[in-house]
Amino acid sequence: MSKKILILETSVTLQKLFTTTLDNDDYTVQFTASGKEAIYTLFDFQPDLFLLNSDIQKPHSFEIVRIVRSLSCFKNLTIGIYANVPTPLDESFAMASGANAFVRLDPKTLVLNVEELASLSSSKIDKISVSQIKKTFDDSLLFTNTAELLYSDSYKNTIFSKIINLVDAIENMEEMVRTFLLLVAEICEVPIASLYIVENDGPHGYYVCSENMGEKEISDFLNVCAADFEKNQTDYNASKVVPKKLEAKPELNRFYSTKVQLSSYESENLKSTDEKNYFGTVHIVSEGNITSEKQDFFSFCAKNAGAIFEKALIVKKKMFFEKRIRRAFGRFVPDQIIDSLVMQVDDTDEKVAVGETRAVAILFSDIRSFTNISEKNKPDVLVAFLNRYFSMMVDIIKKHGGTIDKFIGDAIMAEFGTPVSYEDNCRRAVAAAFEMRAMLPNVEIGDLVLPDGMEFNIGIGIHYGDVIVGSIGSKDKTDYSVIGDSVNLASRLEGLTKTYGTQILVSDSVREDAGEDSFCFRHLDDVRVKGKKNAVPIYAVDRSEDEFPPEYKDAYIKGMDLYKQGIWNLARDYFTKALAAAEGDKAAKLMLSRCEDFIENPPENWDGAIAFTTK
Repeated sequence: MSKKILILETSVTLQKLFTTTLDNDDYTVQFTASGKEAIYTLFDFQPDLFLLNSDIQKPHSFEIVRIVRSLSCFKNLTIGIYANVPTPLDESFAMASGANAFVRLDPKTLVLNVEELASLSSSKIDKISVSQIKKTFDDSLLFTNTAELLYSDSYKNTIFSKIINLVDAIENMEEMVRTFLLLVAEICEVPIASLYIVENDGPHGYYVCSENMGEKEISDFLNVCAADFEKNQTDYNASKVVPKKLEAKPELNRFYSTKVQLSSYESENLKSTDEKNYFGTVHIVSEGNITSEKQDFFSFCAKNAGAIFEKALIVKKKMFFEKRIRRAFGRFVPDQIIDSLVMQVDDTDEKVAVGETRAVAILFSDIRSFTNISEKNKPDVLVAFLNRYFSMMVDIIKKHGGTIDKFIGDAIMAEFGTPVSYEDNCRRAVAAAFEMRAMLPNVEIGDLVLPDGMEFNIGIGIHYGDVIVGSIGSKDKTDYSVIGDSVNLASRLEGLTKTYGTQILVSDSVREDAGEDSFCFRHLDDVRVKGKKNAVPIYAVDRSEDEFPPEYKDAYIKGMDLYKQGIWNLARDYFTKALAAAEGDKAAKLMLSRCEDFIENPPENWDGAIAFTTK
């Protein structure tokens, strides 16, 4: 049996093309020249396929398709729209109107395009239904259908404007949901509506309902909603979600009575703009049947609200991220860094929580002989002093762009380069240490009692290297921190400040990154600290070039060069000169003692670096 094709086409040229191309026993083709004629012809011809040129006007071909689709007997009719020179939106309009396919007619392959249209799969029309509707169909019914479509368009435009207005509450998810559910309930004339949505901390449920509804009816409805939600959100157990009842309007009471059972249930998914992701569901239930018109409006609401709620979730995620960042870092990180973090947050990934490798300058600071100080003071005096001391040091670190990682007893661990990195992280770290040392005389001692002969002092160690950065901890408590060998080395350097008698000790990587001329770096030794195989050159950071006389520096440098070569006799003489030029210098005294020891007991496999076996 040949396929019957009805074509709405006013161009004689295109009509001939269709006739010529489809001139065989497989097709029976009939043409019409107007929309009204096409609709009446559908009843008599009852085609397998209805084709329209998108250029048809008054009414437009898209509106003709919608009118045809409004007739129940033609709901499954295969309809194709074609165009010679389509506008950018023609295909979208065609599919939205109810067409099954849209074909662009290429002038070079016009015949092939026509064959493509003719080959569209067809659905059988219910001839009995066509016959029944034909008996009552006339111009008045055609006018009624057209008027209903126009009303639907107008009503949907009003609904759409109200949905767009949800943006006004985009920073308040609960109010957005409430406004949307009340809109859905009133449009669909239902006494209860709910919405389940996946937010930052998991699924949440909300509902509005008539104040006359019973608890059991509400509970039964919400159980069904939870089950439907889980169909697309299998990772969540929605049955454990306790939906929040939102304030409703008295108007919802009109849609509930005890005379008719709540029996018609519908649900729609909330989808992302690209319709690839589901992140929520909307649910309604009605007394008696929900009409096809109400179902259409319900689907329209859910489809258009999806994009708004998608943006709201992004905003809420950013607000949640900002709140967490400010809570975690507010006391220890400069405000401008937090602002930068918040501005940089990605819509789909909170990078701050993800482990990453990054080059960071780590600073450790420790109070000298704090154990002895603790033995001399009451706990409340110690706590009060530490609070004053920490406040001053934290302000300095933040001022230079550093982040306080943690307090470890009387020690401070800070980073420069995370969560926000600068081009001069090492210079900032050394500048902070420099100022921390300079501010020590201004630290208010208060009632703190120092051991006899002791001055309040600190040691600071800084190393620059790769660390792993991220939120580290358990499911109950996490901290944004850094881990790795570079952290351990910075801690060891702080400990070595006591050994070499200096307040600030940095690694060679810090000196190189900060710039050799940025501060007064003084090479003290090459050391191999516990846990490290390779030797690390270490440097003191002097207050100025004049802190040590030139003869001291000259003798110390020459002594170090001979010491590393294993010529300890000559090295001893230079360290002796250095100590004479700077009496009491602990580093020169240490190197002199080491030379004398090595002369008596030469170390095996000497490579110029001393190994420290303790932390």
